[in-house]
Amino acid sequence: MVAIDLVGHGARLDEKPLDEVCLDDYAYDVVREIESRDLHDVVLVGHSLAGITLPSAAHPLVSRLRRLVYLSTTNPPVGQSVEDRMNDPLSPISREVDFESMFCNDLDAEASAWLLSRLGPEPPGPMAEKVTVATGPPGVPSTYILLEKDEALPPAYQREQARTAQADEIVTLDAGHSAFASRPQELADLLLSVSHLGN
Repeated sequence: MVAIDLVGHGARLDEKPLDEVCLDDYAYDVVREIESRDLHDVVLVGHSLAGITLPSAAHPLVSRLRRLVYLSTTNPPVGQSVEDRMNDPLSPISREVDFESMFCNDLDAEASAWLLSRLGPEPPGPMAEKVTVATGPPGVPSTYILLEKDEALPPAYQREQARTAQADEIVTLDAGHSAFASRPQELADLLLSVSHLGN
C-alpha cells in the first residue's frame, strides 16, 4: 500500500504556496508516484475530496490500473467545481455541519482529538476549479464505497456522486466519513474484497 501526500497537504504542506496549488498538481502527484515506483495492477483509492483527483490521474495511468475505488467522494460533473457541489442542500456547507460532526461522529474522544489535530488548511484552487474529467478511463472498473453513517456526505449525496463518476458498483460500509479511523479493519477487508485481492 502507498499513501500519497499531495502538494499542499501533510508532509508537503509548505512545498508550494497554498494559493498556487491547482487540480493538475494533484493528478500529477498521483501519476508521478505510481510511475516512479513502476507500479502495475494498481487499485487506486481516493477519499472525500479525492473524487476530483482520481478521474484525472486515472487516464494517464490506464495501463497500470486494476480498479478505481471512490470512498465517499465528491464528484462534480464536467464544468462544475467542488464549490459548486457545496450548494447542494445535502452538502456539509449547506447544512452548516461543524468539523467534529462531519469527520468524527462515530469516533471516540481520543480518536476525534487525533483526527482533528491533523486537519490543516485546504488549498483553495482545487476546490474552485471546474473539473474537465469526471469519469475514469473506459475499461477500468470502478467501485463507489458508500459510508452509511457519513455526516459530511450523506448517503443520498454519495449516491448522486457515484452516478456522476459512473461507478460500476456501489457497496456500503456501516461507518462515518472517517472510516479509516473508526472501522479500519472492516474498511481494509472491504477494499480487499472489491479489489479481488483477498481471493
